[in-house]
Amino acid sequence: MKSKIERVDDIPLLIAKFEKSGLSELLNQHFPDHGNWQGVNGGKVAVGFLTYILSRSDHTISHVETWASERILTLGHCLDESELTCKDFTDDKLTNLLDRFSDETAWAAFEHAHNQRLINVYQLAVKEEPIRLDAMITQSHRAASGEFQYGHSKQHRSDLPQLKTMVATLDPLAMPLFSKTVAGNTADDVLYLPVLKELIGNLNLLHQLFVGDCKMGSIEVRSFLHHKSQYYLLPLSKKQCSQTQLAAYLANRPSECVEILTEDKHGPPRLKAKGFEQIEQISDEQNNQTWEERRIIVYSPTFAKTQKLAFENRLIRAKADLELLLQAKQGRKKLKTYAEVHSAVQQILNKHKVKNFMQVNIEQREETKTIRAYSNRPERIETKLHFHLQIQVDETLKAQHLQNLGWRVYACNAPKERLTTQQAILCYRNEYRIEHKFDELLNRVTALMPVFLHKSHRIQALIRLLLLALKYVSVIQHQVRSELKATKQKIKELIPGNPGRATDKPTTSLILKAFNNIHLNIVSVENKVYVNISDLKPVQLKLLELLKIPPEIYLGFNQLSFSHFDFSEM
Repeated sequence: MKSKIERVDDIPLLIAKFEKSGLSELLNQHFPDHGNWQGVNGGKVAVGFLTYILSRSDHTISHVETWASERILTLGHCLDESELTCKDFTDDKLTNLLDRFSDETAWAAFEHAHNQRLINVYQLAVKEEPIRLDAMITQSHRAASGEFQYGHSKQHRSDLPQLKTMVATLDPLAMPLFSKTVAGNTADDVLYLPVLKELIGNLNLLHQLFVGDCKMGSIEVRSFLHHKSQYYLLPLSKKQCSQTQLAAYLANRPSECVEILTEDKHGPPRLKAKGFEQIEQISDEQNNQTWEERRIIVYSPTFAKTQKLAFENRLIRAKADLELLLQAKQGRKKLKTYAEVHSAVQQILNKHKVKNFMQVNIEQREETKTIRAYSNRPERIETKLHFHLQIQVDETLKAQHLQNLGWRVYACNAPKERLTTQQAILCYRNEYRIEHKFDELLNRVTALMPVFLHKSHRIQALIRLLLLALKYVSVIQHQVRSELKATKQKIKELIPGNPGRATDKPTTSLILKAFNNIHLNIVSVENKVYVNISDLKPVQLKLLELLKIPPEIYLGFNQLSFSHFDFSEM
């Protein structure tokens, strides 16, 4: 008698989710196998690779073959490929797939078809929900070359070359819809229009709300969206809305603003944000367009506190630097003229951005000293200049400035019937969703960092593949949470270390971990191979019910029997 144990875990669940939307079929359609390709088709190999990525939170290509060899019966049954072997997941085959997926035109066509399939299968409310756009960077310890170039680093590692990816995600799932990867030194501003054009054209969008940061606020992007009958919501930078304009808005603010309160368990509700609106007439002379734009002026107490603290710290640091300016110290250049002192004072004020709030008077005193004759040098009179700084903060301007802190201006062209003032404020404040998705991609769920691949086109293809995996991460989480909310239920046994704690907002990671330690026992008796799977726990059955996946994807293993099974493949 021979026996083998395979870990099944979340593999059937993930493959069932992938294949419900016909993922392998679509991949085969848009990336057909070459004539020399052998074994299982590329679409199913890609599904197996995506299963490995989500099940193991790892994208390392060289590990997949070993992982597959230890689960070959499970993978073969779930993929409906009885001839599947671990050699279908060699690193050569997986890099070949990445080479195929690096074709930008073919991937755009696939992504369009796949988005439509997901929207239809899971009935996603695209038109009712906003689409968010933001740029993500991928850094690597390598020499700058090709697409990997030095640029502004959100990870504060300007010493590392990077790729930049503009990603569009759908709320509230934060599901990636489209992405475009370019060189790391590309400015964010030029990436918005290409992505917007692809989304609007491929999904046939109309009156869709797009949300972005201030880099999306160029007049070119806003004019394009208005011309295409789309809506936008974004904060304006200081160039797009100056401090003078903000002060004018605040001078005309109404006595009552729209307030958003947050519940406090230990006291009365606290102010989360408040705002009011003004209307501006916007002109795009280049495209001969004019339209009315809602300017939503929003105050955040948290933002105000942060800004006030930063402003006070700048005043303190500027004053400290000014007080040290004229103190003699070894290695410090001594300022000998009024012009040098004045220049140094201005540099300090500009450095700390407090020029308008500090008045610095430079007092000059002359000291005349007679130097007696010495050797062949005649008697002479030397004049030395001594300087003293009188530093004073303009308290009136400071008070006015403090009153304006915490306010920010959003631009929006959606009518109030589509997006009220309160809804606009709350909508933009959900920007954390796309940042969480980037964190899942880079560090948590698919763990892109660090990048082990060398060729930049394969890294771009891997980013596309990982974003594809995150679509299903979003769908799984959204589906479970929606079902729990609709039935007013909570689920236990998901939180590590606290199984009795109930939650109605489980993450996909917790959902997948709940399927750990499901095993497949494979036994050979008298030339027949029998298969038995461990019993499913109640929490696992409940999760399958919430995901609308029949438990037979697991229990069906008990019906399998073979005349032969290769126990040597480990």
